[in-house]
This record gives sequence, structure tokens and C-alpha cells, in this order.
Amino acid sequence: MKKVKKSSLLRKPKNVPYTRHGSSSVRSRLDRAAWARCLKDFVNATTKQAIDRLKKDKVLPEWKGAKCPYCQIGKLGPLKDHGKKKGGWTHKCSSDCCRRFLMPHAFHPIFKCGTGSSGGRLADQAAVLFCALKTNHKMTEGIYSALYAARAKYVNSHERNISFGHDQDGNALEWADVEADEVDVAKGEDPNAGPRTQKPIIWEQWGGIVQRGHPRSLVLFRLKPEKAKRRAPGPGPIRKRDWAPMASKWLKHRRVILHTDGARSYQMKVDGVLHDWVVHKKKRVRVGGKWVWLKPAFTKIRYHDVPDQSKPSGTKRLWVKCGTQVIDRARGDLRKAVGKGIAKTVGSVLLRNKAGQMNDVGGWHALRFGEAAQRDMRSCCSLSGLCKVRSFQWTYWNRGSDLWLATGQMLRDAWAKDHAHRARLEIGAQEQPGGQAE
Repeated sequence: MKKVKKSSLLRKPKNVPYTRHGSSSVRSRLDRAAWARCLKDFVNATTKQAIDRLKKDKVLPEWKGAKCPYCQIGKLGPLKDHGKKKGGWTHKCSSDCCRRFLMPHAFHPIFKCGTGSSGGRLADQAAVLFCALKTNHKMTEGIYSALYAARAKYVNSHERNISFGHDQDGNALEWADVEADEVDVAKGEDPNAGPRTQKPIIWEQWGGIVQRGHPRSLVLFRLKPEKAKRRAPGPGPIRKRDWAPMASKWLKHRRVILHTDGARSYQMKVDGVLHDWVVHKKKRVRVGGKWVWLKPAFTKIRYHDVPDQSKPSGTKRLWVKCGTQVIDRARGDLRKAVGKGIAKTVGSVLLRNKAGQMNDVGGWHALRFGEAAQRDMRSCCSLSGLCKVRSFQWTYWNRGSDLWLATGQMLRDAWAKDHAHRARLEIGAQEQPGGQAE
């Protein structure tokens, strides 16, 4: 028997495929892929065209001749336009006991048949589905990030023009109702805290002021709560050192009635401000020799004797309804927009970049944020979280209006300021060091 050399057995082959069975793995490039359909096929399509194209692509089933899913007796007829009252293009059951109309996308796992905000035209739903499959996530995230940053820039430049005690047209009001409250949107652990630190949790807390009936008066400002224990339910109420400068800046000498909760910091005396509060807590009282729980009073009616020179007594009685329902609703919307608990990992709530690197985070260095935004950036609020908060504030300002036209107005304002800024730079470049023009 011929012996085989040991060196020949240990010799490695040169060409060994990585994937020995099936097709090799390639990098997915959805933005470069060529598909049978494009977005225009659904955006510009009628309902009938969208149905035909979806049936051709096997996205919609063919219901013609199938058994009715409602009665399980009759058969569905061909697709016809039965009018808006019958659902438009539908299939009709042939059974006399049923006679129901079935939409082509009924019982579909993705498309909805509702006519309200959750449904919509089938062509629009198909366009959204196509974008979900085709669009590159980088482009989508880039558009969202740029939109948040543009809204934040607009809010930082226009928030200083808000004046409480005036209506939307700038006319002075007589003792307008203003509400104030605070909200916590995130929390995280201090990365510099030691293992024996009793209070290592940092909360992200914001305060808000809004005038009733005037959504564009919403003002948001960041608070600096103390560090809390791990199992603390929240950062606690607003403190006086945070509320005093905001009250002096926005409400002093404004002749407004402030409505808040029972936090003690809101009870400080401010010139030109009358204060009402409600306690959002059930009470245990003794009634007829028994202890019973009373439900919290979220609203109550009170009166104030305000000065009025036209009256013989020099004062008049003004009845108001106390409560914080407007700012509480805004607080809930802010949590939904920002996402409560977005910073639950260790240190993710902190912005670790130095102050000089703030403008390079996320590619937003050309937006030139205001001083208030720079202060927020230097705090423990991340840049993306700050832009989300300011983006919600912009959305609240324009609630009830066309957001598309409001976005156009926002961009026109940004372009005008950019042109003015460039003009000032060009004028400064043309001037000599002595101040004389060339």
C-alpha cells in the first residue's frame, strides 16, 4: 500500500467558497434597486387604477367568484362602482339574505377599509406601503432631523416675541388666564456617580406657561431638578429658584391670573399676577362620624376683586374658573412627541460633547441657534431631545392650522434671515478696518 505524505494532507486549497450552498450574501441597496413599480404609479393613480395595479402585483386578492366572507352562502360579483354610499368600487354578494358590498382590500393584513383618519384612499395607503419598502432609512431620518432642527431654530427666534396678557392680534386683555405646570420627559443615571451614591438619577424636566385661548403663547423652559434616588417616582415639583426668574420674565406686570397646581413655588408674590390653584389629590375627610375619600377637584370657581376706576368702589368682581387642563393636555402631548423614558440607558441623557463641539453634532452647525438653545445644549439635555421639544412647541403653536403652509412660512422666514445675515457679512467684509468703505 502506497503511503501518502503528511505534507500533502495538510495542504490547504486556495479557492474555498464562503457560502457553499445557495446564493452569496450581498449588501442591500434599496435606493439603487430597480422595481416594477415606482411611487408615481400610486400617487397619481385613481382608485380603479390602484386596484388593478395591486391585483396585477398580487398585493390584493381577486374576490370575483369567491364565497362571501360574511354570509358564507353567496358569491361575490365583479368589481363595479356602486357609488360613495356603497363604498365606491366594491364587490356585491349574490345572496338575497346578505347583499353586502365588499371592498377589494377588505380583510387585508396591511390596508384598512375605514373612511376616517385611520383609513384613507387605497392609492394613498399603497403609496405609504411603497415608501416603507423602498425608501432608504437614512433619507427618512435625515428629513426628520432637519425638520426638527428647523423648527427649533424658528421657535428660538420667535419665542422672545410672546407677550402674555395680549390676544393673538396683539390687543391687550383684561386679566387674561394663564396656566403653568412642569413635566418630566426622561431620566438617566449619572455616569460620574459612584457605587455608593444615594441619588444617582438625573431627571430631564421642563416647565411650561400658556395663555388660555392662545396656543401660540406656549413657552417651554428647562428646569434643573435635584438628583433623585433610583426608585423615586419623579423629580418632584418645580423649585422656587427655577420658577422665580421665569415668572419675573414672562408674567411680571402683565395683569394676568395664574392657574397652577398646589406646588408652593407658584405661590410666590409677583407684581401684576393673581394666583389660583387646584389640588390634584383626593382628600380624606370626616362626614357624619365616618371617614370618606373626596375626589380631587380639577376645576373650581373663584372670584377676584380687581381694580376698576370706572366703578364707584374702585374695584369690580371678576369670576374665573381655576384649573390647569390646557397645560396638562399640552404636557401629555409633549410626552408623546418626545417619548417618555427615551434615556433609560446609563448616561444616554447626558450630552458628552464639549461646549465647543455642540454645533457639529448631527450636522446642524449651520442653524445658528439662539442663546437659550445654547444654554439648553450645555445642560444635560441632548441635542436631538432639545430639537424634539422645540419641534413639539412649534407644532403646538400651529395646532388647528395647515402644517404644510405653516412649514412654508417657517422656511421663508429662515431664508429671509439667512439672506440678511449674508448681507451683513458681505458689508462687513467690504469695509476697511477703520470703518470706511472701499
